Amino acid sequence: MRRIALVEGEPTAGQVSLAIEGLAPFPPEQLYYGHVASADGRAALVFAAFRRRFEALETEAWADAEFVTAELVPLLAVRPASGDGMVIHVGGKRITGLAWRAGDDLPQLVLVRSGGEEEAAAFIEEVRSRAGLSRQVEVLRVAGELTLRPAGEGGHEALVGDEVCGVLPGQRIGGGDVRDPDFLAERRRARLRDEWLWRGLLGAAALLALAAVIDLGSGAWSWNSGRLEAKAASQKEAVAQTETAQVLANRIAELNEKRLMPFEMLTLVNPSRPDTVIFQRVVTRGLLGLEIEAQATNAEDVGTYSNALKALPALSQVRTRVDGARDGVTRFVLSLDFKAEALRGNGGGE
Repeated sequence: MRRIALVEGEPTAGQVSLAIEGLAPFPPEQLYYGHVASADGRAALVFAAFRRRFEALETEAWADAEFVTAELVPLLAVRPASGDGMVIHVGGKRITGLAWRAGDDLPQLVLVRSGGEEEAAAFIEEVRSRAGLSRQVEVLRVAGELTLRPAGEGGHEALVGDEVCGVLPGQRIGGGDVRDPDFLAERRRARLRDEWLWRGLLGAAALLALAAVIDLGSGAWSWNSGRLEAKAASQKEAVAQTETAQVLANRIAELNEKRLMPFEMLTLVNPSRPDTVIFQRVVTRGLLGLEIEAQATNAEDVGTYSNALKALPALSQVRTRVDGARDGVTRFVLSLDFKAEALRGNGGGE
């Protein structure tokens, strides 16, 4: 999550995409991202997450959702009454803090940490320190589930628990939906199509009612019934194609669960790494393999680190190849094979 400055008159979406390319270690195509713009269009709060951090079951319901955005967005409608201050929300798994300045409609700082009520005091001090706020500023604490619901004209009401805290206008949070832009564009087209189909259905119903009133006779009704039956028969092939596509989608979802887990692998092997050992390049080899090119300023630490890795229960095999030494720096390659159950135990976290 970052606050960025915008150039007036330029498309906001393009500026946000460029900003994310510079901030994130992955290209936008591998991220779920969105933004909330300020009322004057001079700044935006952008948020992004690596797509592989989300399981297929988590994103399955997104297709039917009205709006999918970051959990903290409803908190943007909550402001300290005194201007400068903080808004703190303690949820079941996370603490979220927003630091506000008087006269600004976007927070100067957004901070999220794992934890609960026991970490709240230290978290408030961290937000205060990082935002440069004095100890006299107001600290507004709210509790309850953060949700949004449509409020007309593209806007959404922000709720904390059952309390409505305000309305976020559509022109400000319209870019906050993190789903694929192509999917959202198709969704808008489908809604427009459905609207015209609904109007057409209403028109057809009116014609049928008129036909009934003036009693055109059973012949007209029989003709209409035959037309509808023919239309249903013509759509059988389309229904079969839809069922085939659903089967393929389910298969793709199954394959998506067999994902690479490089970050989880690094999390397992990094704690035992000596300070003199520096990773230069990391490459996955299949689902359970990891190859690390590294260097060490102390040659003895190569063997020390290799022995430490061999002792890890998460690894089934450790191979070390020394590529030589120069100017006091030893270069070596680690080939690691992980146990599948070890990765399952370290994947899919918050």
